[in-house]
Amino acid sequence: MRKSLFIVVCIAIISLALQIYKGSVVPPGFNADEAAFGYNAYSLSQTAKDEYGSFLPVRLKSFGDYKMPLYSYLSVPIIQIFGLSETSTRALNSIVAFILPFAIFFLAVELFKKTKIGYLAAFLVSTSLGLHLVGRHTHEAYLTVLLLTLTMLFLVRSLKKPTILSLFLFIISLALSLNSYQSSRVIAFFMGIFSLGYLLYKKNGKAVVVTLCIVGGIFFAYDAIHQPPRVKNLLLTSSKGFQLKIDELRGEGGSQLLYNKLTVGVRDIVQQHLVYFSPQFLASEGDENARFGSPDMSPITIIEYLFSFIGIYYLFKNKEKWRYLLLFVWITTPFAGSLSWNGTSLTRSLFMLIPTLLFSAYGLYYFIQQFHGKKRLAIIGGIAIVQSFFLFYSWDYYFNHYPKRAATILSFQAGYRELTDYVKKQYSKTDTFYITKKNGEPYIFFLFYLKYPPEKYHKQAKLTGPDEYGFGQVESFDKFQFHFVSPVDKPKSIIVGYPDDFNGISIPDSQLRKIRVGTQDIFWIYDPYMNK
Repeated sequence: MRKSLFIVVCIAIISLALQIYKGSVVPPGFNADEAAFGYNAYSLSQTAKDEYGSFLPVRLKSFGDYKMPLYSYLSVPIIQIFGLSETSTRALNSIVAFILPFAIFFLAVELFKKTKIGYLAAFLVSTSLGLHLVGRHTHEAYLTVLLLTLTMLFLVRSLKKPTILSLFLFIISLALSLNSYQSSRVIAFFMGIFSLGYLLYKKNGKAVVVTLCIVGGIFFAYDAIHQPPRVKNLLLTSSKGFQLKIDELRGEGGSQLLYNKLTVGVRDIVQQHLVYFSPQFLASEGDENARFGSPDMSPITIIEYLFSFIGIYYLFKNKEKWRYLLLFVWITTPFAGSLSWNGTSLTRSLFMLIPTLLFSAYGLYYFIQQFHGKKRLAIIGGIAIVQSFFLFYSWDYYFNHYPKRAATILSFQAGYRELTDYVKKQYSKTDTFYITKKNGEPYIFFLFYLKYPPEKYHKQAKLTGPDEYGFGQVESFDKFQFHFVSPVDKPKSIIVGYPDDFNGISIPDSQLRKIRVGTQDIFWIYDPYMNK
């Protein structure tokens, strides 16, 4: 046991090292969602209320997307001790990076009864760029992966033998996962379907099914009452483009019987769902959003992809007891992404990497067992070299090239830290700052970087109604007005915009400050008081 613990600790240290290495450089910015989780944790730590003054909320209103609150709640003690900063806001995911290999190890051993497969699975997870790509910034999907892994571990134990302890741990991990990220509800739903099938087939698991119904029922009842607009707006059938596609098909002579929301929706969902299992998504290009992917960074390596299918083969050849559970989770997890209209998403499908890498570890172990002596050593060496080759190039691109790309810099909304530093210096010189809101939610960056007193902001917090994407806007607070105006109209105010906002406007160089990140001009600032 000591040997196993030592090996997993070493693997966990590798995971943590990859999580924090170059943390101040990669990613190259700190986006609005990160700032929202951080500031809400700060507000909760100071007042036990979120940014809008809601006492211990079960959802964070935030931008009107009603974020799951767990990440902020768990960050409260960290921010209470170390203060509000980018580092303290991201610290929770660093803790997750260290714990996750342990959870995977215990899950693999529980499933397969072999510690070597557990070591392999833990190592593959610890070095997975796909997981760290999400975890290295403040995103709740990474925390959810850990919680769902624990949920799966205690689900298996509870189905085997439903003790009070195993059921209690299952309830806790399930409840926490449901309150950590929106996609967890889809995964929990399918876990419930599997448990019900297991009950009907094996005549065992009644306690698990009852637990799932109670915990899930409470959670979904809250959603049914409040109906967060962001969730509804993400559904494929809510997209304007989806309805336009149907109208176009009918206009070209298509029958309403063949071309309607149900038939076209099923076809589109199936087609999009299959993409998640393709080598293009898993072993090549990843997420379409530059914040979570790039064609030169694969979520898993081609070796892991190939051996995941070899692992599935051996699972069924060896008639592993939990092969159907793993396969069912693997197949259904991407529904959280394929039901959405906005393309393939690594964050919504992130948990599918866990069964994928478990398959890979299982496949690697049993494939290697087919060889003996020097041939086995040669096979291990060859696989290790090829795996290292693909890992190196993905991680090298991530650390040394990805943060310098314009698409990455813009996707991470870089420049707000430098902007707020400038505003702090000029705060007393003007009555009003006009700041463009073209890219996201600028107000949250000012709350975050200024460490604006929560009790003071509670009295001013006001969010507009949701737009077509389900987001509201904060139009103003304190001295800040979040819309762009021409310096011609407000010559005595400090005005912040993007370079294209100033097209056609002549500004003396003595009154223009530029904020640049990498090679990109992010903000231009008209400041009549710059040299005063």
